[in-house]
Amino acid sequence: MTRFAVPAPHRLLAAFVAAIAAAPAVAQPLPTPHLALGADVQTVFQWSRDACDQYDFPDSPARVFRSADGALRVIAAHMSARVMSGPDLERLRRDCRIAHAGRRNDDPGAFDDRAWILSPYTLDGRTVYALIHNEFHGNLRPALCPSRNYQRCWANAITFAVSRDGGATFARPPGDAVVMALPYRYEGEIGARVGYFNPSNIVEHEGFYYALVFTTAYRDQQAGVCLIRTDRLDDPKSWRGWDGRGFSVRFVDPYRERVEDPRAHVCAPVGREALQSSVSLVRHVESGLWIATMTANRPPQRGGRPVSGIYASVSRDLITWSVPTLVRAMPTFGRFACEDRYSVGYPALVDPQSTTRNFESFGGTGWLYMSRFNLRDCRIGTDRDLVRVAVSLTLQ
Repeated sequence: MTRFAVPAPHRLLAAFVAAIAAAPAVAQPLPTPHLALGADVQTVFQWSRDACDQYDFPDSPARVFRSADGALRVIAAHMSARVMSGPDLERLRRDCRIAHAGRRNDDPGAFDDRAWILSPYTLDGRTVYALIHNEFHGNLRPALCPSRNYQRCWANAITFAVSRDGGATFARPPGDAVVMALPYRYEGEIGARVGYFNPSNIVEHEGFYYALVFTTAYRDQQAGVCLIRTDRLDDPKSWRGWDGRGFSVRFVDPYRERVEDPRAHVCAPVGREALQSSVSLVRHVESGLWIATMTANRPPQRGGRPVSGIYASVSRDLITWSVPTLVRAMPTFGRFACEDRYSVGYPALVDPQSTTRNFESFGGTGWLYMSRFNLRDCRIGTDRDLVRVAVSLTLQ
């Protein structure tokens, strides 16, 4: 008879625990976000009533932060940025001083033509750092763009500005203020817009500060949404991009640096099937999940027909994102019919009860802010309002 050695019970238990520990972790499926919107649309800024001049309108998502004196600052601006301030979100007043604007420099290597404040962030309410959506309009320089076509000659980058007065005014610091630029010099009539666009609001997680940045496909850069991070908000050169495995991508200024290998200085997009445009971020307090809101024209269900509207997606790590859920079907920027009275863009969740200085958290109820483009003669002009709708979030 053959004899078999029977392991002691404690050895069996140890082997079982070791096997469980060695087994690959199975990722839990992401829940589906449901955002229920109220019926009442409130106007926060009405262009026909509140604008300081013709071109004073909301052309970016609403960003909210609390200054050191306790006042709230709200920026949802065009390229000549103005700030709204008040003791709370119900009592905001427009300040007609220009808080920030580009210098309209004719040199594409200056990265200082038209500028939008997209991503302010403050640690103390006094010093406010900001990522800037920076456009170079080649169409206004016929020597560079003979066709004078805006879309064919538009190049974009992300630059940096800082406020020392609690967010009332911002200035570009001396020296190189480029955060993200393609590793190629301006090439004139490319035929389409290229570069990095519309950074999300900045959010903090475990000692790092993150933002999502939309990009088009051009040469070595793939189309999608880049994830960038830094641990030094005061240093524009400290931001690093996701390369597919880690944050190793160092962005370069091709006018001030020699670029040996452009492929080393472009990012790998995240959330490829989910994030297809500029987004706004909050972190859900109870679940710890990140919630991204965006406009899109996509099928709400696999195999369905595309629907224009506001969508939401969730993530545990800012890298992997759920299939976006349709929040509400609405005409959006570039996706409207001539019989529509308006279209919308730049949706952003804001919880007035957020305990974070930069309103990064969302407890479950609050407001969905967005820009409303009032249509005239089947086109979008300067008549644009900032509006909000009450919203509640559930995850299933």
